[in-house]
Amino acid sequence: MRRKIILSLLVALFMFSMTMTPQTYGYSSEIENGTILEWRLEATPTSAFNMYYTNGGNWLAENGSLMRFSIQSVSDDVVGQLTIGNVSVVANDTEIAKDLTLGVWGTPTEWWPGLIVGVGESNIESLNATAFASAERVSGNFLNGTMTSHYENISVGNVQLECIIFDYEQDPSGFGDPQRTHLAYCLSTGVLVEASTSYSFGVPYNLEISLEESGTPPVEPQQGLYLLIIGGAVLGAVFISYVILSRRK
Repeated sequence: MRRKIILSLLVALFMFSMTMTPQTYGYSSEIENGTILEWRLEATPTSAFNMYYTNGGNWLAENGSLMRFSIQSVSDDVVGQLTIGNVSVVANDTEIAKDLTLGVWGTPTEWWPGLIVGVGESNIESLNATAFASAERVSGNFLNGTMTSHYENISVGNVQLECIIFDYEQDPSGFGDPQRTHLAYCLSTGVLVEASTSYSFGVPYNLEISLEESGTPPVEPQQGLYLLIIGGAVLGAVFISYVILSRRK
């Protein structure tokens, strides 16, 4: 009987420990309040562009400067303070993606992965499906074009990050230059590792960014330590339970 009770306690504590490290709304456990991410602005537009969706006003930044995103809340979207060039604004990731053109404004399917995406097999599959749907050659979709995706390792400092890569090229529209967008996301953190996007509807737009090493969430060391602490707590609780039950015999 005592062994059955201890086994039940072990299972219950294990299940409890598993719930202690959830992927909040599909995001990595490292994407939380206070996380700060930084990207190097490798290329920026020479003209100011309006940040309509975030209400940030007209932004202009120098090549080589940093873009920072300080996370304030995580739910079905990530909200934080974005600082880029002369603009600092609090907004959600989808609004930021629209203002910086980190995605595809397809019809009827829009695709705005932005700065951070959900992790795990089902989230990546959904991300991939939506990407291809946004570029689908259907009537009314003026952003139809060619979308491709593949997996590749990208170096950030001395760290190799396994990423999913998206490359999109809009079909010629007969006006301006078609949109070309390249986005790479780390599979373990969901963070945008590198991006380039360009188009021209009269005024050229060109943005290239790369993740700074200091902004890479240290997923593996923290998760490993956390799991070690949880495992120790579980074993300790089981041992204490065993001692108590033994004395009651």
